[in-house]
Amino acid sequence: MHPYIYRKNVLMFSLTHKLIKKLIIATIVGFGFFALVSPTLAADLLMTPATGNFSVGQTFTVTLIVAPAGASVNAVEAGLKFNPAVLSVVSFSKAPTFSLWTTEPTFSNTAGTFTFGGGSPAPFTAQSNLLTITFRTLAAGSGSLTVANASVLAADGRGTDVYKNGSPGTYTIAAGAVPPPPTPTPTPTPKPAETDEPDSEEAIVFGDPPRAPEVGSPSFLDPELWYKNTEGAFSWTLPFDVNVVAVELSTSSENQPDKNKDAVYDPPIDEFKVTRENLVDGIQYLSIKYKNQVGWGAVLNRKIQIDTTAPEPFVIDVRAANSTTGFPQLNFEAIDTTSGIDYYEMTIADKEPFKVTPDEAKIGYLLRELEDGTYTIKVIAHDKAGNSRESTVAVLITAGWIKPAEVVEEKTLLDFLTATNLFILFLLLIIGMLLAYLWYDRKQNKIREEKLRRETREIQDQMEKIFSALRDEIYDQINLITKRPRLSQKEKEAVEGLNQALEVSETLIEKEINDVKTILK
Repeated sequence: MHPYIYRKNVLMFSLTHKLIKKLIIATIVGFGFFALVSPTLAADLLMTPATGNFSVGQTFTVTLIVAPAGASVNAVEAGLKFNPAVLSVVSFSKAPTFSLWTTEPTFSNTAGTFTFGGGSPAPFTAQSNLLTITFRTLAAGSGSLTVANASVLAADGRGTDVYKNGSPGTYTIAAGAVPPPPTPTPTPTPKPAETDEPDSEEAIVFGDPPRAPEVGSPSFLDPELWYKNTEGAFSWTLPFDVNVVAVELSTSSENQPDKNKDAVYDPPIDEFKVTRENLVDGIQYLSIKYKNQVGWGAVLNRKIQIDTTAPEPFVIDVRAANSTTGFPQLNFEAIDTTSGIDYYEMTIADKEPFKVTPDEAKIGYLLRELEDGTYTIKVIAHDKAGNSRESTVAVLITAGWIKPAEVVEEKTLLDFLTATNLFILFLLLIIGMLLAYLWYDRKQNKIREEKLRRETREIQDQMEKIFSALRDEIYDQINLITKRPRLSQKEKEAVEGLNQALEVSETLIEKEINDVKTILK
């Protein structure tokens, strides 16, 4: 048998063997769900402190903790409820337990709710902090904090919810001041210098000021490029805790827009449009700054470079050659005071235009290989914003380039029969014989391949019949189980596992059959 046919035959039977193997493995995995035995796992959500006595107008913090109790977990979602007439959320901070927040922490002091959801790629079993929330007391009464709609997902590959209990927090709010517990007399420290910042309750607000905004614009994509358009818009995504935005156009790269009350927007905006009225030629900065409950954050001064003016008119200086047989030299230099000259585009008569750099233009461009005659030279100066200015000049060539005469030599047959040409003819003869042999061999291979295709199709049909019988048997087993009046949780999981295994098996079988069909093509 030819080696090519032998390799294809081995490949076909190898694919068939692999197909049967994957089918058996998938079936065993499906039945194996009956034998899974999971220990009873539970996880709780705790609050610390769980109790406390406070007076009206005070602030206090509560830390929300997840206690896996031996379970390996990697995700928590929950909602907290509190009495908005008694408590209000001032701020919060996220613990490093979760690196991914599927639901960013949000709260409503009107509805008395706080929701969040997060996860971690690395599962954990130890008790871990999730959030620290700062509350302000509003009125006397009971300020309870309860857990609602919570779930704690186990890191078992199926996301099993192991949440059991959510311990509430109970806080008593009194109308009068609550005496603080006795503390040791602190060591006297130097009194800090007085500042204009108030030492009120705002000093104990938790969290960080906002980071500098991230701004984009489809009209001004790159702040380092020059643009000739003056119409566009800048947009940004407001963080959840931002409640005020300051936006202003300025000529300073260190501008602070919050110092201008006309530039402060409350409620905050997420877009700023620029027009001809507020954008001028030159460099400007779009200054943006966020403010949250902690205070003003870092400022972003995004550069905007505008040039709507074409380069100044310029002259092409033609300098005569030093000898009667030389060509003239062109010197030109355009001026653009805003963005500067980017490049020149030169055209000589009706030839293709080409680029000339500003440095080459200063040195001078030497005309060469031109026949006698008058040529129109056109130079277009382009600035870095895309504006252009054109200049032309007529140049007379009187002692130019003369094309060399073409000499055609007559050749005979003997001139063709060189050693190199004879060797090439010999190689062509050998190649022709090889091609003839390959054509004949290919014809014979097609006959043998057609026989192999028929045998492979028969194997494919048998495999489809085998899988169909196995699939029917699995469906019969599932129907027998589901007909029982009461199914345990373990039996329900087993049925689900069988269905999933059947789906995986069907996918694998279909893929392998398609692979066989591809090879047959």
